Amino acid sequence: MPSLTARAFQSLMHTAFAGRMAKEEGDLRKALRLSRRPGSGEPPASLFKRFAVEVRQAGEHRVFTVRPKDNGPVRGQILYLPGGGYVNPPSFLHWRFIAKLVKTLGATCTVPLYPLAPEHECDVGIGFAGEVYRRLVEEHGARTILVMGDSAGGGLALAMLQQTRIAPAGLILDAPWLDASVCDPSQVEIERGEFLLNRFTLRTWGGWWGGSRDLRDPLISPLFGDLSQLPPTLMFCGSADILVADARRLAAAAPDRVRYIEEEGLMHVYPLLPFLPEARRAWLEIGKFADDRLGQRPPGV
Repeated sequence: MPSLTARAFQSLMHTAFAGRMAKEEGDLRKALRLSRRPGSGEPPASLFKRFAVEVRQAGEHRVFTVRPKDNGPVRGQILYLPGGGYVNPPSFLHWRFIAKLVKTLGATCTVPLYPLAPEHECDVGIGFAGEVYRRLVEEHGARTILVMGDSAGGGLALAMLQQTRIAPAGLILDAPWLDASVCDPSQVEIERGEFLLNRFTLRTWGGWWGGSRDLRDPLISPLFGDLSQLPPTLMFCGSADILVADARRLAAAAPDRVRYIEEEGLMHVYPLLPFLPEARRAWLEIGKFADDRLGQRPPGV
């Protein structure tokens, strides 16, 4: 059963958002314009005060590297690919989560603001993420890197690894969107209680990201791609999340490589919400996974 805090928060969210999900493509494009207002996706000023932040321009897009401010020892690298349906920039919740990754895990975190749909399609976005990943591998070695992504960022992470065929030390997925066709029968019933995502929205965003490709093409639906090289993986999802169907299928496809944690009744990307007890449990698991894959934390972390 969800914690009292989770139940109260999700009830509030359901009241605020239920019935407001888009049912036409025009509504999604209007919402997209609002999410792309000046300054959207930018890290908060507090991030620059608390950490050493490097901003690198890669073509038309930027790559942020966040590390401890004192430039003390770190035990590894994290490539974080934020979600947003392949159409929205990172939110403040992403940047807060990234800050905690750096502080708690004693690692450097690289965050590429990858090309978004509908202006760009998946081959461009995957190629950009892949170049950032290859650069990290060349500089630090694959065995020092954790790749992490939430929602669409999780789908991008898996698709990118399938394309590069370079296995990192580990992969962490938070409610990954792995099937753009949203074809699992269980999602019909789950959608009835959803207040953030629905099948129409996901298929529309997936179509923008995929362009002329079929929605089950592994570039946009990596669940149907080659899973034989999947690295050790830690994955989270809530049972009230429409994307739980994707998480369950990936866990079933690779039970020897995926540690899957499903929280009953929890919403989409719940580990990003620091005030939830369930999110605090997820952090304990992330810490254990990082310890196992990267070694012990530097002194003082």
